[in-house]
Amino acid sequence: MNSIYFLLIVALVLFSWVGSVYGLMLPDGTLLPNLLSGEGVRWFVRHSMDNVSAAPFAEVLLVLLAVGSLRSSGLWHALWHRASLVQRQRHALLVALVVLAVCACIVLVGIVPGGNLLSVTGHIAGGPFASGWPFLLTLMVVFPCVVYGKMCGQWHTSKELYAGLASSVVSHAGCFITLVVASQLVAAIQYVRLFQLLGLSAAMQAFCFGLIYTIPLIILFVTNTTPHDTSSTE
Repeated sequence: MNSIYFLLIVALVLFSWVGSVYGLMLPDGTLLPNLLSGEGVRWFVRHSMDNVSAAPFAEVLLVLLAVGSLRSSGLWHALWHRASLVQRQRHALLVALVVLAVCACIVLVGIVPGGNLLSVTGHIAGGPFASGWPFLLTLMVVFPCVVYGKMCGQWHTSKELYAGLASSVVSHAGCFITLVVASQLVAAIQYVRLFQLLGLSAAMQAFCFGLIYTIPLIILFVTNTTPHDTSSTE
């Protein structure tokens, strides 16, 4: 996908150059911006870091941390193969589920009327929960995994714990490279105003940008080698 996105960027650069040469006009009557012009090059370089920082790096990192903790702790295997668990693992699973329930209750208390995770007007929209729910969701996954991994003997030391949490981050490091390339493609589309030229609505533009970021990440995640299952540790 990185190669495809790079070729799309090159094609968009050439399109903006040819379009500006032949006077292609945008719906608002302005000339199609040229990425090869001095102004276009200066804009791209000036905003290169802003473009990268606009990519969902934090969200992807949190997802990988959650997935890594589920797999390496053995909790994911335990949830789907409860019948094959030994007594120690069953006890660890029960405690982990209790921890999950407690975390869920704490979050729910924060979003009920009068909760401290709501906005000043008492709504979820615009409040702390609306902005921080990915982090809270990750904690709700990681905490039970840590409990299960420690109790069943999967993780003995802090080093093993950290390695387990970061296992999916390491095995899916290509996701971050893809985000960098995708961020430049999104920036090029925004500068050229390609979607406005095609007559897409603001909502559809946001949807398309989301697809640009998520589709290659899903492909990388699915096609990557699944970490070995170490959930059989007693």
